[in-house]
Order: sequence, then structure tokens, then C-alpha cells
Amino acid sequence: MPERPFTDWHTHIYLPEHLGPVWTDRGTELVGRPGFGRADLAEHTRVMAESGVERFLVLGLQVARIGMKVPNDYVGEYLDANRERAIGVGSVDPTQPGAADELRRAVREYGLHGVKLSPPYQGFHPHCDEAYEVYRAAADLGIFLMFHQASVFAPDGCNEYAYPMFLDKVAREFRDTNILVAHFGKPWMNETVELMMKNRNVFADVSTLPVKTWQLYNGLRLAIEGHVTDRLVFGSDFPSFCPKESADQFLAISELDMPLPIPHDVVEDILYNRPLDIILPK
Repeated sequence: MPERPFTDWHTHIYLPEHLGPVWTDRGTELVGRPGFGRADLAEHTRVMAESGVERFLVLGLQVARIGMKVPNDYVGEYLDANRERAIGVGSVDPTQPGAADELRRAVREYGLHGVKLSPPYQGFHPHCDEAYEVYRAAADLGIFLMFHQASVFAPDGCNEYAYPMFLDKVAREFRDTNILVAHFGKPWMNETVELMMKNRNVFADVSTLPVKTWQLYNGLRLAIEGHVTDRLVFGSDFPSFCPKESADQFLAISELDMPLPIPHDVVEDILYNRPLDIILPK
């Protein structure tokens, strides 16, 4: 059980009408809850308080090809009510006209701190011209880029665009822009660690991995040996997973009886000692 308040770097908010049929149906199929669970503003507030989450990153997501659109205004309004304890991350879909302009509007109107992109869900190569328009807008605005650069569950998802090493070019060309890789780039944690070793502006969260013991163990061992654990952050992926339960499972990885263990102080450091401003421009 978490011994003190912690930060959750991967939480979603949405209303049922924001999700679209694919997300809703697959949620019911995979975890038994439509859309992976309730995540309106009131429920988010309740669960964060009950779980002991002191600070959090709150995410929107827009995926035109599956009919998902969490409005940036919805994220911005919630951020306004939680300025002292939250980072707000909007979303745009680079495959849609005006994506960069919408990002500029949302950041200027609400003070959002980052933008969430998902090449495998949204269906674009991370090096395409449309994506670069969004990257340039983010750089000009001084916000960070967050990528779901990991495998996806949607039947029409494009795992060929999910490979984390595609972000090496982005990290090189936007050195002053921080990049947060969601889900530790699973199942490519080795490649994600190599990406982080090479590029000091790349971070990763461990969301969803606490329930995947073998992946989490291997990812953390790789991060320890690559000396990049200082840029790993904890995330629950609420509402798919409860933050408190995810934190318990994350801490328990140090209790595995393995020849090469995960030191308890490493997981505690990741859970408790990651201030939100480590991802923000200095």
C-alpha cells in the first residue's frame, strides 16, 4: 500500500459520448467496463482523493478513425479547477485538417502543458509532414509531446507506427521539447530505454505495466542498467486501472524473488519523487 501521497502521470477524463463505439465496445470486451470505466470529472476527483493521489496528469485523446474525441475544452476546464495539482494534456489528431491551429487555440485559451498523440491509434507515421506541423506548434508554444508509442488493442490500429525508435528523429530535431512515452513503449521497453539513454529529453511512464509483471520487471531492469530510472514516472491509466491498486502492484515488483531484483528504493523513488515540473520547460 502506498505509504504517502503520490503523483499519477497518466489519468484520463471523458464522458461516454466522447469515446466512440470502438473504444466503448473493446472496453467491455477486455476489462468488462464500457469505455474502460467511468471517467467524468466528478469520478476522477473522487478516485484521485480516495487513492491518495496528490498530483496528476490529466489527458484528452482524439482519434478520428474510431470516432473518439475528448474535447480540449473539457480538459481545460478541469485543469482550471486543479491548477495547483495538475498538468493538462490536450490532444489533436494530425490526420485531421487544422490540427496545429486547434492545438494553438487550446494551449493559449487554457494553458495546457502538453499534447497527446498516438501514431498507432490515429494512423500516421511519426515522421509525416502533418505530424511535424503539430511538433513545430508544440515547440513554439513551449509544451511537451506525449506519445502513445506502444502497442494498441483497436482492431484497426496500426502497430507498424508504434515502434518507439521512430521518436529518435523527433527527439533529435526538437531538442528543447520534452517527450513523454506512454506505457514505457510496451512491448518495446528495451528500445524505449535505448531511446532514453540517447536523448535526455525523452521520459516514459509505466502505466498499464503494473498488471504485466514480466514486462514491468524486464523494463525496470533495463532502465536500471541504462541509468534512466530518473526519467521514469508512475501512471495508472485511470479509469482502466485504479491508481491505488496500480501503485500497490508497482511497489510489489521489488518483492519478486529474482537473481537480479528490483531495488525497493528504485520503485519508491519513481512513485514518490517525480515532481510535475520535471517535464515542463525550465
